[in-house]
Amino acid sequence: MADVYEDYFRCGSCRHYEVAFTDRLGRTMGQCFRKPRRATQPAHDMACEDYRMDRDRLIPGAKVPDNAPTDTPRERMRRQALQQATQRHKRSESRRPKRPERPPEKPKLQQIPLGDEGDDMDRDELKSLLAEVIDEALAMSDPPLHPRYRGGKVVIQPGNGELSSKEVPIDVFFRKITTVRDKLRVLEQKLNGNKALEPEERAQLQGYISGCYGALKTFNMLFADRDDWFSN
Repeated sequence: MADVYEDYFRCGSCRHYEVAFTDRLGRTMGQCFRKPRRATQPAHDMACEDYRMDRDRLIPGAKVPDNAPTDTPRERMRRQALQQATQRHKRSESRRPKRPERPPEKPKLQQIPLGDEGDDMDRDELKSLLAEVIDEALAMSDPPLHPRYRGGKVVIQPGNGELSSKEVPIDVFFRKITTVRDKLRVLEQKLNGNKALEPEERAQLQGYISGCYGALKTFNMLFADRDDWFSN
């Protein structure tokens, strides 16, 4: 079976999923052992209620919720091995003689080059550096979910009653909404700092971003804090 790495709650990171081939668009396609009658589906599709995480298929560094369904034989063996290794480490540490404590080292300050000749940073370079720091801070926001929706799920019901519905955990859906909001904020910062755009072009692009904010106001009810709401 070919290697496949996907985010949490994707078909590709489920232990029921088996890779079949890669299509002409470069997408990994496979089939679900849990539901063998289903048609071939991409590995990046959202998983179903039978999802069971396979840690070996997760993208390195992918965020896994605390309530992730990891109750599998492999996961139990991994937790047991980790617990035994931790106990052995504690026993060995208790038998070692204690080392004398060293005074804490002072943190080293990162030096920022000021120019080719060592001169002071000019105003434009300083503004560009501050803009990058602000953009990174905006992209790392993590607003809280409203308490009434915690543990819930989003159900997508087809019009045809013979077709099965799709269920998505509310925390996964909320995380995607906040990601879109953060990317829009970064885009707005980049747009306002772009000196190559004409005022008419900047106003037109800003109107598109405001329209996106207005369309996303439907999901304001998911945010616990009113300050995190979408507004246009």
